[in-house]
Amino acid sequence: MALLTVAAVLQQAPAVQAQLERIAWSQIVMAVALGLVTLAMLAVAVGAFLLFRSVRKAVGAVQSQVQALLPKAEPLLTAAGKVASDATSVSATAKERAEEILTTVKDLNERLRELATETEGRVRDFGAVLDVVQAETREILLDAAATARGVHTTAETLAASNPRKLTGRRGHPK
Repeated sequence: MALLTVAAVLQQAPAVQAQLERIAWSQIVMAVALGLVTLAMLAVAVGAFLLFRSVRKAVGAVQSQVQALLPKAEPLLTAAGKVASDATSVSATAKERAEEILTTVKDLNERLRELATETEGRVRDFGAVLDVVQAETREILLDAAATARGVHTTAETLAASNPRKLTGRRGHPK
């Protein structure tokens, strides 16, 4: 009886181990993907900060030149105002894009956490199913062994009690 249980466990162990390895790999892939998304978000944030800083410096430089040229040329002041306006819109666009990326990363992070929770639940359910299958398999194997033993014992008993019924008309076994 214990030998049958050990045999059933040994037959199922590679399947369980394979499932656990798949789960481990999926968690590793999710962690790497989350790390890459985080690094991308940091790179975009640093780029946006540097762009904002350079635009700010450019705006400051343009303003100082406008003050120097103000008495000399009114048209130059108008053109500089337009350049500053364009730089501000570029900065605003960069900020909007950075916020969109941040929102996307947050959404992805939330989805990954939901998937991890769902995967954990499925693994627990799978473990419960495996426990039930193992118990049922053990019962079936025990029933089959008991039935085979009963048939064998019955055949031996019948053969021992009436040897003529098991032979043919001429004395040959059937």
